Amino acid sequence: MIDYNKDIYGDYEKDIKNYIEKYKPEQYEKIIEKDTRTNIVNIFSEMRTNIIKWYPFEPNKKILEIGANYGEITQELVKITPEVTSIEFTKEKIECIKKRIKENVKLILCDNLKELKLPEKYDYIIIIGTGEYAKKLGFKNLKEMLEWSYMQLSEEGKMLVAIDNKFGVKYLAGSTRNNKEVPFANYKNYVEKDYKLYGKTELENMLKQFPKYKFYYPVPNYNLTNMIYTDEYLPKRSRYNIYYREDEEILFNETDFMEYAIKNSKFDFFTNSYLIEISKTDTSNVWYVNFSNMRQKQYKIITKITSEKVTKEAYGEQGKKHIENIQKNIEKLQQLGYTTCEKFQDGKILSQFINKPTMDEYLARLLEQDKKEEFIQELDKWYKNLKQGFIDLVFQNVFYDGNEYIVFDQEWYKEEASIEQIMYRSIKSLFFQHNYLKNKITIEELYKKYNITQEKIEQFEKEEIKLQEEIVDPKILKFYSEKWNAITSIEDIKMKYKKQLEQAYLQIQEISNEKDKISEENERLVEEIKKLKNSRFYKWTRFLRRKKVEK
Repeated sequence: MIDYNKDIYGDYEKDIKNYIEKYKPEQYEKIIEKDTRTNIVNIFSEMRTNIIKWYPFEPNKKILEIGANYGEITQELVKITPEVTSIEFTKEKIECIKKRIKENVKLILCDNLKELKLPEKYDYIIIIGTGEYAKKLGFKNLKEMLEWSYMQLSEEGKMLVAIDNKFGVKYLAGSTRNNKEVPFANYKNYVEKDYKLYGKTELENMLKQFPKYKFYYPVPNYNLTNMIYTDEYLPKRSRYNIYYREDEEILFNETDFMEYAIKNSKFDFFTNSYLIEISKTDTSNVWYVNFSNMRQKQYKIITKITSEKVTKEAYGEQGKKHIENIQKNIEKLQQLGYTTCEKFQDGKILSQFINKPTMDEYLARLLEQDKKEEFIQELDKWYKNLKQGFIDLVFQNVFYDGNEYIVFDQEWYKEEASIEQIMYRSIKSLFFQHNYLKNKITIEELYKKYNITQEKIEQFEKEEIKLQEEIVDPKILKFYSEKWNAITSIEDIKMKYKKQLEQAYLQIQEISNEKDKISEENERLVEEIKKLKNSRFYKWTRFLRRKKVEK
């Protein structure tokens, strides 16, 4: 049987099987606590399902999964419908899926996908991380694989295909698809590869034959998705969690690179992965999705933006109480006279989509236009409007175009939080999001204006750390922090090898010095021997030495 993912998971396969044998799905967090290797987290983290968790599947429809791997996506599909069929290509992985997924899943072991005859049509076909290996599955290329898959759809069926981008920034930065591959192998024709990647233009040319298709841009990739963008809702800044394998040396910070790509309208060309929806009817109207990956389970929410509305819902059962707390914050703000755009309905926070700038964008624009006096006036106006306790009343959580304030995303309320603390969080966040503003006005100048002393700053920082410790999941934070260690630079590499070269030169010098010492000692001994041979004593005892040799 073909193991199309052997190149990715080969070194980890034994550990993955042992974990599946030993742990129940509800215990997978314990695996990640002790084993934070990227390829292990990719298999057992709940973040792995983010790539499809947001999608508006119709209930009780038939789903076909092509390439189930170790069942990491299958475990989410069985929550959607009882009719899931999963195709896998190795007997070992089929056995792992049986142990991992307790629900009734139809499993098909297949050696050559192109020759497989399926007994029915499917409403949804899921192809996550399998299209790269189309040739190994019996097809000439990805185009032929997509055509075959499309033929398996029902009359109103849809396909979701997740695939890496040939020009993804991670590959440009030196990332590889496995720990055996050399950096930039993706672009080297002489390197033998059992996968094939495509750029967006190549993919679009393949997709023209289908009635409807839509690109989604999961960042940092489709494995551990943090956010999903679309052409209707592209990022304004590069803000997402990145990670790499432990064995990789990354040449530059990809988020810095993407900041420039975004400014030059090239985000879609350099993003790491694509999720493509292929449909016989209409594609989804979802524009943007945000998963609060870094949070503790009780605070995790999924934010979805469509052309009509914004929805916030609990990521899992544990997050439902947090949604209710947001509802309480909304009601408090309304009672105080604030205009809010959100309401609580059917266990979710809903609002209309508002096409206005946020207050931080409005303020940044004023400084960009050198309207410093107006900028200060707007800050004064907002400062007078603040109420103690509402720690989330920062500029990023307020729609404002110079007229009415409309607040949103009021997740946290801390009764002891002063107006100065709220203003401190707002100003600090403003300069973090728009770092270039420091050339227009200093952050210290603003702190002084609003009586935010150094003593208060130190206290506010302690409170911020305390808040983050409450919200952030330490396991996830540890995972991402460790992966940042993979980032290096050309300068780092030069320095690394310079030091190694210096050490080598020192060793050569030491050996050379030792050699010189030995040569000098050798010459000294030769001279001593010569002197000895020319001495009278040596000549007088020659007869005795000859006699000794004869004996």
